[in-house]
Amino acid sequence: MKHGRHIKVLARGDAALLGKATVVESMLQDLVSRLGMRMLGEAHMYEVETEIAKLGVEPFEDEGGVTGVAVLSTSHCSIHTWPLRPFFVMDVYSCRDFDASVVESLLVDKLGAYDVQITDVSHALEYAFEKVAPKTTTVVASA
Repeated sequence: MKHGRHIKVLARGDAALLGKATVVESMLQDLVSRLGMRMLGEAHMYEVETEIAKLGVEPFEDEGGVTGVAVLSTSHCSIHTWPLRPFFVMDVYSCRDFDASVVESLLVDKLGAYDVQITDVSHALEYAFEKVAPKTTTVVASA
């Protein structure tokens, strides 16, 4: 039994857009709406400052950018951007099916995405289990 759809997106985009939390947040809100999903509260957005002394050193988490997550009634959508590269990684998971081409189209529209690579990892959501009665646990009260 498959439990939803899960895609990973790696892409390049417009550096000026990738560095603005308000732009990335707006993109998340639009994406959730276009996919017909619902956010549970506001998106959580974090701007990561660039640490000049660490530029060019791997891993590249200190090059600044935006990290955001939208918690959905059907799961989540998260993004991490590195404007200096200009690169981003996005994760979209829902227990409902959705059209990945809608995600790509919106990223092109809102973040100037190009060289977009979408990997569908939904196969990992196959849960193989035996159809047996659940084990019961006996609790013994101590005196």
